[in-house]
Amino acid sequence: MVWRLKASNYLSSPKKNLFWFVFGGAALLVVIIITTSYFVLLAPAGSGELQHFTVQSGETITSIANRLKQDGLIKSVWGFKLYLKVTGKVIVHPGVYEVSPTYGAPRIAGIVASGETANITVTIPEGYTLKQITALMASKEIATEEEFLDIATDFPPDHEFSKYRPPGSSLEGFLFPDTYRLIKGDATSAIRIILDNFEVKYKNELKDSLGDRNLYPILIVASLIEREAKIQEDREQIAAVLYNRLEAGMRLDVDATVRYLTNNWEDLLTRQDLAIDSPYNTRKYAGLPPGPICNPGLASIKAALNPPASDYYYYLTDFEGITHYAETLQEHNENKVKYLL
Repeated sequence: MVWRLKASNYLSSPKKNLFWFVFGGAALLVVIIITTSYFVLLAPAGSGELQHFTVQSGETITSIANRLKQDGLIKSVWGFKLYLKVTGKVIVHPGVYEVSPTYGAPRIAGIVASGETANITVTIPEGYTLKQITALMASKEIATEEEFLDIATDFPPDHEFSKYRPPGSSLEGFLFPDTYRLIKGDATSAIRIILDNFEVKYKNELKDSLGDRNLYPILIVASLIEREAKIQEDREQIAAVLYNRLEAGMRLDVDATVRYLTNNWEDLLTRQDLAIDSPYNTRKYAGLPPGPICNPGLASIKAALNPPASDYYYYLTDFEGITHYAETLQEHNENKVKYLL
C-alpha cells in the first residue's frame, strides 16, 4: 500500500511540474503586465519642479486628466481616470494644487481628490499698511517680504482705477481689506486677486459717485479716516473736519500720519516723533500727505467721497474711545481739559 502511494506520487510529478510551470509563467506574465501598465500608465511623467494646477469648479475628470497630460504631469489620461475609478476617488475638489511630474498618477490623483489645495485663507484687516500686509503675506508663505514688496511697488497699472495711481507710487491705499483665498508662493497672483477685488468695488461702489474727481486724494483722506475712526458716524464727521481744515489751509494734525512714518501703531508718540521732518507729518506740514497711510475699507472711502456738511474743525478721542468735536480752538481746548485731563 505504501509502495503504491509513493509510485502514484512519482507518476504524478510531471503533471505537478507542468502545473507549477504554467502557474509560474502566468504569474510572471501578470507581473510583467502590471509592471508594464504601471510604467506606461501610472509612473511619474518625468522630472521637474512643483507646479500649481487649478481644478475648476464643476470640471469633469476627463477634462482634468487631459489638462494634466497637456501640462506634462501624467503619462496617460486613461491610466489616471482608471486609477480614480478603481480606488473610488471619483470626487475631486476645485482649487489650486501643488503637483510635480515626479509624483506619478496615483499620488496626483490622491492630491486632487483630497481637497488639500495650495490655497490659503488670508484676511487683510481694514487699516493695514503695505508693510503690515507684506509681513502678513510672509507669515502665510505667500511670498517673502522682499518679494512681495518688490512686486507691490512695480506692479503694472493695468486696472481701470490705475489711472489715479501716481507714477512711481506703491500700491498703498489700493490693497483692499478683505478675506482672500491665495496661493502659497505666488505673490503676483495674490496681488492681482487683491487688486481685482478693488476694481470690482471701484466700478460697483465708487465710480458713479466719484465723477470727474481724482480718486487718489480721496483714498488719502480715507486712509486717515480709517486710522482715526471706529464707527460710521465718526468716519463721516472726521471726514468733514479734515475737508474743513484743508479748505481753511490748516494743518490736519493727524497723529496717525506720524505713526505711519515710525511704524508705531501702539506706543505713545514722543516729541521727537512729532517733530519728524517729512511731508507725511501733518503735525508739521499743512495739506494732505503725499500718499495714503494705510489701506482703507469701503466705509472709510465712501465717507471721504461724500462727507456731510459740518462746522467742526477739531476733534479728539477720549480714553473710552468716544470722539468729541468742536467748532473753535477754544471749544477744543475745553474738551481736552474735560476728557483728557
